[in-house]
Amino acid sequence: MKTLAQRITFLLSHRETLEQWVGTYDEASLRKWLDAELGDSRRLDEWIDGSKTVPRSPILHIVSGNTPHAAFQSVFRTILLGADSWVKIPSAGLPDFETWASAIPSLQIRRDLPDDWKSPETAVIYGGADTLTFFRDWLTPGTRIIEHGPKLSAAFIFENTAGLATRLASDIMRYNQRGCLSVQAIYYSGDIESFAQDLAAALAAHPNEPPTLSEAGAVRNERETLRFRIANGSTDSLFESENSTAWTIHIDRTDASLRPGPGSGFVRLIPMPQEISPEALGAETAFLSTAVVEPVSHADSLEKISPPRICAAGQAQEPGIFWHPDGEMPLAALVRWRDLG
Repeated sequence: MKTLAQRITFLLSHRETLEQWVGTYDEASLRKWLDAELGDSRRLDEWIDGSKTVPRSPILHIVSGNTPHAAFQSVFRTILLGADSWVKIPSAGLPDFETWASAIPSLQIRRDLPDDWKSPETAVIYGGADTLTFFRDWLTPGTRIIEHGPKLSAAFIFENTAGLATRLASDIMRYNQRGCLSVQAIYYSGDIESFAQDLAAALAAHPNEPPTLSEAGAVRNERETLRFRIANGSTDSLFESENSTAWTIHIDRTDASLRPGPGSGFVRLIPMPQEISPEALGAETAFLSTAVVEPVSHADSLEKISPPRICAAGQAQEPGIFWHPDGEMPLAALVRWRDLG
């Protein structure tokens, strides 16, 4: 697929598979995306105003196993740009991604790390701190590294709008709360106890994937710790699914700091602080990926924490192709510029 037109035609032919992972798109939106990041999509094929762009190929993708989103989205971008890709998937595999990607000539997919993968022009790495540290040392010094480390998402609710609990349940439960876009904390302005009951009903009604043994164990441990604190005079409250670890609501009246939870539908419901700031929410605010704001007209209230992405309730897991992961331009980072003159 030497030309951009050929690559767009290919991606359009795979929309049925890809749109659930990358968001909806058509030819016009793909060209608009390229125009926004490269100035003119034609620069991938020809000189425009004295400049053209060349993909930083080959590109090594290190993708995590929590959801297939990172694999699909990262590879989607490189196909659009015309780069070759080496994809290191987790040892447990990514069945949805592998089924789709195995027949694409520009992709090599492996569960191990061959030595000849140490020198890609670019490496896009998704993972925890240990993963990032390993690949900084393993890759050759000339490789450009684009890192996407651990992130979490939260909601900031200023008004209890129609259908809010149901929409938030989707933001929490979709993909079993394993992705960086999954809401793990809700800051709420209003009658928090009453809203907890609404949210509990919505979580109970939301379909969910059974947790792994380690996820279920982590939830049980967190619940027992909370029960002990409540029994010893804490003003916190606990709502939980019966006979399962499917979902949990912790009304946290003692600690407003943003922090990750154990997953598997575990969410902290926190009274809205007087000021939404790094001082009020703590050091983990630096790792905020998406902020759900309801109604979204209150987005300016979050200026002091400057989240990379703000959306309305129910949209946390649907960033669309124009999303800037971690506040970066994903296509522009994968090309080199050439100038004529």
